[in-house]
Amino acid sequence: MGGGGEFGGGSDYFDNKTQLKLTARHLFCLAAEGITLPKSTTLDESDDPSIHCDIDNFETRESLLNLWSSARAQISEDIIKKTLGLVTEHKETLRGHDVHVWYPNKDQGSEGMLRVLNSAFEGSLTYNFDSEQAEDGQDDLYRFWDIPSQFVGENKLFVDVGSALGFTSMLMAYEYPRTTVVSIEPASPSWLIQNINFRCNLSEEQRSYVHPILAGVGTKHHDDNDSFTKFVWKPSMTTASRNWNIERDFDFGQDIELTVHLRTLRAILAEATPEDLPLGTPISVLNLDCEGCEYNLIPSMHETSFKSIGLILGRTNWGFIPTSKKPSSERAEDTHKRVCTHYNFARRCKECCDFPTLPVRPRLPSTTVVENGEFGDADVEDEANISSSALESKTVADVAGSMCDGFDAWAEENQLHDVPDDYGWNEMSAYVKMDSR
Repeated sequence: MGGGGEFGGGSDYFDNKTQLKLTARHLFCLAAEGITLPKSTTLDESDDPSIHCDIDNFETRESLLNLWSSARAQISEDIIKKTLGLVTEHKETLRGHDVHVWYPNKDQGSEGMLRVLNSAFEGSLTYNFDSEQAEDGQDDLYRFWDIPSQFVGENKLFVDVGSALGFTSMLMAYEYPRTTVVSIEPASPSWLIQNINFRCNLSEEQRSYVHPILAGVGTKHHDDNDSFTKFVWKPSMTTASRNWNIERDFDFGQDIELTVHLRTLRAILAEATPEDLPLGTPISVLNLDCEGCEYNLIPSMHETSFKSIGLILGRTNWGFIPTSKKPSSERAEDTHKRVCTHYNFARRCKECCDFPTLPVRPRLPSTTVVENGEFGDADVEDEANISSSALESKTVADVAGSMCDGFDAWAEENQLHDVPDDYGWNEMSAYVKMDSR
């Protein structure tokens, strides 16, 4: 396959033993029947290059070719080729489900996300995010694998904002069948890879409930859906595509600078939700893992729409965003005051300590003890089975506990109340110089 065709290769497709390494470029070539895989000259078939994705299946092959057409309509050819050339197939598990997912080699973001999703499974450690291991006392946080049953299932809407390579959306499809999942990803390379993962790992029926959308989430002032920003996508950290990157850390050989189209969440959901989902279906679960987009999304929501959300997962990023790229303190306050009414945020996000008396929604258990002593799913319609202590009204101070120690010094250090406007936040640049921290 030398250098010919759209997927032409080169020496980078071979390892030190001159054995062919199959990338996502080869996957699309195989789907298009543009190449056939070579066979080993030895009797050991394990030496033969192979992929697990079932490209012999007509539906899978057709779906991949449709994805290629869709990608060509939305992404430049250079970005498509570079992305596909970096991505290989990896055998992993998602809470007991065998998967063969595609991601770049040495991608710390994918490795961290898999740790989070497989937390506490069969004796493994529990992680809150990436390499952040859960502390003692944080075993009461909502986790992706124990979402209360009233928030998932048929006619329930799970919105994953900043969905990266699609691992969380895949887990939702496995663990909570028939839940409608809207998977929103602003970085086109990640959007392309997650679509490959869906096609190679989910059944056709499972995919019918998962709706991937390429878009960044903007504010209500972008209601014309015609605003843009700059992001950097890093194959070494695919879960951290954002507009506040340290300029000197840019790897010209691997990283990709992107122009991202910003759209309102309302416009995205209007496009993504299927016709058979009841009109006006509220968001059951909102997962915010979007490197700061919460400061666009949350203040822009109508109060009624926000209050209709059943459960919000994720985190806030004020303490991570460099000062010169932070949104205004007013925008931060609007965001934090809303999300901190949800248990996970009040439990582990330092920003919530700004509102110690703010009421927090009761932490609903994912399971509850029934009369015969066995455990079963808690049902919002059967509150008699939920202990009164679980539904007791609490404040941020009650939920956060010692996390709020030293908050005033933290707030001053991170200029929580001192950013006057959105100038740096809206700047059309993906970078920040290190001395502006």
